[in-house]
Amino acid sequence: MAQKQQPAKRMAPVVAAEDITVEFSTRSAYRLWSGREKTDKRNGILGVAGFARLLRSMEQAIRDDDPYADYHFLQIEEAIEGLAAELDADLKAMEELIASKVPPQMKLANVVSGDPTVVPVKFSSRLGFNLVYQVLKADQIALKVLLAAHLSLISVEEKFSYLANCERKVRAVMNQLFQYRYLGVTRDDMAANNKKAQAAVSQMGELDEEYLHGTTRSSNAPKLPRKRLKTITPEAVEPEAEELQPA
Repeated sequence: MAQKQQPAKRMAPVVAAEDITVEFSTRSAYRLWSGREKTDKRNGILGVAGFARLLRSMEQAIRDDDPYADYHFLQIEEAIEGLAAELDADLKAMEELIASKVPPQMKLANVVSGDPTVVPVKFSSRLGFNLVYQVLKADQIALKVLLAAHLSLISVEEKFSYLANCERKVRAVMNQLFQYRYLGVTRDDMAANNKKAQAAVSQMGELDEEYLHGTTRSSNAPKLPRKRLKTITPEAVEPEAEELQPA
């Protein structure tokens, strides 16, 4: 007699045993992380935590088949890749400046914070983590800039200029989020050219066919709905993969 097949066991989500944490040595980098709350007297400034929160909404829109969310997610990913290259060059330039001006008889110790700020990372966005890596790199650059200023290798004005320029580069990438507007539009709406689609085009412009069809997108983006995957490459429809969740 054939054995009765047991129903598949419902598995609990896989979670981290404890929070992932990051450590910031400079106020410059911590400002990038925390941002600034909006008040009656001053505008708010987006930080990494707020960036990740808004990015989570964009990722859900991607799962709901919003082509604009898919498009802007890719633009942000490419901006982070460009930022990484710029910060690598900035860090190398500051290290070379110090090495070229400090005589060999002078031995420099590693510069660290006496009381670093440790914060938990409570999001699971792949793109969010890619930005965190760049903020930590900005922290390294700030340490080198402070060292160069301490050694009188750069002026006070140059010190503030280097720090401000580094922060500006990171914030410019985060602020790209605001180019996307959630309107609840889907690729089916775009194909029908209905009111939602017309509103999306009016506010965010036309999209190329590769984004409307979902053939060009970020490798870090969430999966599209199964019905959309079937229209792109039917063989690509696979069981949902497990993901690690924050503690």
